[in-house]
This record gives sequence, structure tokens and C-alpha cells, in this order.
Amino acid sequence: MSDMKERLRKRVTELTDIIGVSGYEWDVAKYIYHQLKDHVDSIEQMPNGTIVAIKKGAHPGPRVMVTAHMDEVGYEVKSISPKGFLFFDAIGGATTACLPGRRVLVKGDKGVVKGVVGVRAGHLLTPEQMAKPQTVGQSYVDIFVESREEAEALGIRAGAQIVPESPCTPVGPDGDYMVTRAADCRALCAVIMETMLELKAEEIHGEVCAVFNILEETTIKAISAPVARYKPLYGLFLDTIPCGDVPDCDFEKELPVGLKRGPVILRSQMMSASFLRAGSHPKLVAALQEAAAKTGAKHQEFAFNGAGYITDAVGGVYGGEGMAVVTMALPRRFSHSPVEVFHMNDICDTQKIVARFLKTEVDLTMV
Repeated sequence: MSDMKERLRKRVTELTDIIGVSGYEWDVAKYIYHQLKDHVDSIEQMPNGTIVAIKKGAHPGPRVMVTAHMDEVGYEVKSISPKGFLFFDAIGGATTACLPGRRVLVKGDKGVVKGVVGVRAGHLLTPEQMAKPQTVGQSYVDIFVESREEAEALGIRAGAQIVPESPCTPVGPDGDYMVTRAADCRALCAVIMETMLELKAEEIHGEVCAVFNILEETTIKAISAPVARYKPLYGLFLDTIPCGDVPDCDFEKELPVGLKRGPVILRSQMMSASFLRAGSHPKLVAALQEAAAKTGAKHQEFAFNGAGYITDAVGGVYGGEGMAVVTMALPRRFSHSPVEVFHMNDICDTQKIVARFLKTEVDLTMV
């Protein structure tokens, strides 16, 4: 096993162990800040929580952004019953159908409390109820107390974060399939961290500006703050992407993305419901293709339009002074569920391409 593969495996495991539902990224930010602060030329936490780390190059060149988001989908406590049960809302498009009956972690003011999402006893369900999935509005979390006061004594109150208890676990014959919550997008935070630790000044033209962003799962507008503040010429936006290599998807027609085929260079993206759209700059696409060829890394290419998928690149292309953008995404199955699956070969190929790309100065001239 390569050293980088094991470094990435360890880093993803540590990052996915941290709870950081969209809007509550503080603990993830703290981890990243302290892991990088002694290995970069500058690092700051913006007032909104975003972490920005910079490495300066030994050669003249532009400021280049590489970014991934720290937040994850999840749930948030909205109220506590007199008997200590927690009512909650979904945050960021979590796959709610697989939540009932799951073990969960509740992050309050005094740390993490374990609980379970209650389900109505099967003996009491009507045929109509059995045919319909239990909704979030019908659900509650049992944290094994007997009153609201006991729950509050544990530090649990409105605003407490809830995530499925689903630790990062290697599976499969060689242990290189990884099952976890929050692979989206902690796996790519891991890629950026390990790349920043490896980059040397003599390999960089200009500056590399690593942005660990907030609120991507609930809006793509938060990236506009670091874009406006740091004014990068162009940016590489890293995220995850669903896979079509499963029985409930038409691989050839609907989603030709699979595991163990390398990261996906997104030619374009659009969320059909909102018409938010971004196209990747042709020169940046070519730079990623060249980086893949020179490192021997596998990659896929796709234009993801007409679905419910966009990344922070959409916010980036609209922000600041008109930066150029390109998106590369790590394939993972079962998106926004407690059992997101990715493969270590894909994350290693992603890191190879990212590292090579950041060592290359790209001429964006098109006229």
C-alpha cells in the first residue's frame, strides 16, 4: 500500500468522525486549522468560519484557488418534548427515507450524546402506514432520558446537531472500499490537506489558496466571500458525485459514472429546478486532462445537467471579479445517506491530479 493512500485513508477517517452539519462547521474548521497552521505560509479563519490556507510559490504567477466544503447533510433539533424526546428538521437534502430506526449521534453544548430514531411499533401500523416511509415530521430521537430537563442537563437544546452513527469503515476484499457518512465532502478536504502538506515553494507559480468552505449543502453562495476577499484568477472546485453503476440507475443513459474509474472532470453542471449553471473553463479542463495523463491517474468526464446537482463552482463563477472555474468530483455511491461508498483508488487518483494541476500555471487566454 502506498504511503499517500494510507495517509488519505487516515485523514478521511478522522475528518468524517467530526460532526459538522451545514451551518455548524466549527469543529471541522478547528481540526483543519491546527493540522495545517505549521505547514503553510498563512492561514486564517474568516468570521463566517471558512478556513483559508496559502502557500506561496518561488516563481511568479497567479493566485489559484483549490476548494472543498466542510459541511455535511444532517439534522437539527428544533424542540424537546416534556418527556425528553427530540423533534428535528432535515438540513441540506439528507436522504431521510433511511433514517427511521437508526442509531444517531446528537452534538450538544456538552459533547455528543447517543440516541436512536424512534419508529412506530410494527404491530400498530396500518397497511397504509406500512406502505409509506416514515417522514422527518413523524420522527423523533430517543436519547434515553425521562424529561426535558434531563436532556438539557446533557447539553441538548434547540440547534443541537444530529447525524447517523456511521463511522468510516474499510470493506470489500482488499479493504479499499470505504463506507461512511460525510464522504461528501470530507474526502476532498482530505485531498486538499495532504496536497498542501506536500507542495513545495519551488513547485508553485504564484500562490495556492486552499479554501475549506461552509454551507455548500444548503447554498452555493458562501464561496463568494473568500472569492471576493482573495480574488483568485481561477479555481479548482472539488466535490463528490453520485454513481450510476448500481441496479437502480441507467449507467449508459442517465449517469455514466462508476467507482474505480477515477475522479470525474465535470464539463458543466446545472440544477434544473433553479437554472443555476456553470461551465468549466476549457483551458482548465485541458490542464486536468494533462495532469491525469502525466501522473497515470484514471479519470472520467461528464456534463451533469437537468438533475439536482451543483457545486460551489456555480457560486464561484458568479463571485468576485469573474474567476474561471473547473470542477473535479470523487465518485461515491448512495449520496447523502449514512452509507456513502467511495474507493481508495479513486481518491488517490484525485490527489495525484490535484497536485499536478496546482504545479501548472494555466494560460486562460481564449481570444
